Amino acid sequence: MLVSTEAISLNYIKYSETSIIVKCFTKSNGLKSYLLKGIRTSKKKKINIGFFQPLTQLEIDANHKNNGGLEGLRSVKIINPYKTIHLNIIKNSIVMFLSEILSKSIKEEEKNLALFNFLKQSIVWLDQSSRFSNFHIHFLVKLLSFMGISPDLSNQNLGGFNMIEGVFCKYDGSEYCFNGEIISHFKSFLGTEFDNSIEEVNTSHKRKKLIEFLIKYMQIHLPDFKRPNSLNILYELFG
Repeated sequence: MLVSTEAISLNYIKYSETSIIVKCFTKSNGLKSYLLKGIRTSKKKKINIGFFQPLTQLEIDANHKNNGGLEGLRSVKIINPYKTIHLNIIKNSIVMFLSEILSKSIKEEEKNLALFNFLKQSIVWLDQSSRFSNFHIHFLVKLLSFMGISPDLSNQNLGGFNMIEGVFCKYDGSEYCFNGEIISHFKSFLGTEFDNSIEEVNTSHKRKKLIEFLIKYMQIHLPDFKRPNSLNILYELFG
C-alpha cells in the first residue's frame, strides 16, 4: 500500500556494504523500519543518507506491507529543517540521546497521533530555544505518560516514591522506595512545560541523579528497555 505521511527519523544502522535500515516514527502508522538499498554508494541518489539524522522531520512516500517486516521508501524530503540543533553540540547530543530513548521505548506499529505531535513540537521548541538545560528531563517526564507508565499523581504530599508501584508514599527504606531531594526535583517537573526552567535543578550533578532515576524507572516498567549508550556523552558535555 502506497502511503504519504510525515515521519520522524529515530536512527539508522548499516546493512551490508551499501545499504541502511532506517527506523522512523510515522504519523500514519507509528513505528516503521525501511530498507534503503545502495544509499551508501552514490551521492546522486534522490534519497540521501543525511535525511536520517536523529529526529529529523520528514515527509515520505512509502510502500507499507504492514506485515511486521522491512518496508520500502519511494521518496523523502525534509520538512521543518532545524536552524540550531546541528550547529550546537549540546543540542545535538540531547537529540541523539532522546532518539536513542525513543528507539528503545517505542515498539508498536500503530498510529499514535498524540505522541507524534508531542515529538514534533518538542524538537521544534528545542531548536528555537536558548534556555534548554533541563529540556531533556522535561521530555523524559512527559514521555512517561505516552508510554503508559506515568506515576500516580495522588498523594504527592508524601515524601517517598515507590518505583515499582509508581506511586507517592511514605518512605519505608526499601530498595525501590526513594525520598529526599531527588523526589522533590521529580515533583517539580510533573505537569510543567518546557519553558519552566526549574531553577533548583541547576547543576550537572542534580541533573544526572534525576536522569538516572528516570532511566531506572523506565527500565522497570518498559520491557527490554536498556540504558542508552549516548548518556555518558551527554554527561560529559553538561559537566
